[in-house]
Amino acid sequence: MGTDTLDRSLIDSEFESFVSRSKSYITTRDEDELKSLREEITLLGENLEAALRDCKNNHNANYKTAVKLMLSIIDKFSDSVTLMENLKSVKPLLEEFDTKRMLDVILPNIKCLTEYDSWSINLDTKKLEEDCIYIEMLEDQHKRILLTYLIQDWKNMDEVINLLKIGELYKNIAEKLVSLSLLQGYIEDN
Repeated sequence: MGTDTLDRSLIDSEFESFVSRSKSYITTRDEDELKSLREEITLLGENLEAALRDCKNNHNANYKTAVKLMLSIIDKFSDSVTLMENLKSVKPLLEEFDTKRMLDVILPNIKCLTEYDSWSINLDTKKLEEDCIYIEMLEDQHKRILLTYLIQDWKNMDEVINLLKIGELYKNIAEKLVSLSLLQGYIEDN
């Protein structure tokens, strides 16, 4: 099994589509969009699981590492879809909670993983750390915004908790990418 077990452009486009639909749902709160999100994340996960099974005999560590990390990211995205399903309010709280920008920051870094042979070169540790700090800054800003909603009405509690969890999931994805990059740098140095 070579690095072509998965079609790189297909995986790229599936991640892009998922992020685009997530951003659209943030604005529209359209139930069909949410259903499509669930279907897309399931399909992407199935494709990655199949690739992982196919590469058991392959000794390409970069390929296996990239697929496993993408599966881990899929799990986080799946959790975020579940949280989006739990959002009851039709108020645009999620719009002010700028998850769109968080998704824009992490997508290019995720797409680096689809370059199975060269992801370790393409992931720039310094840029990943800066992106992670930026996402943490956004998350702090979101906490202040959401606190305002809690002060206005305590009935917003469930919505606020779900939104905070979504932001935390996106931050975890960024942290996973930083950790992987740091580990790869350590391995290459030794």
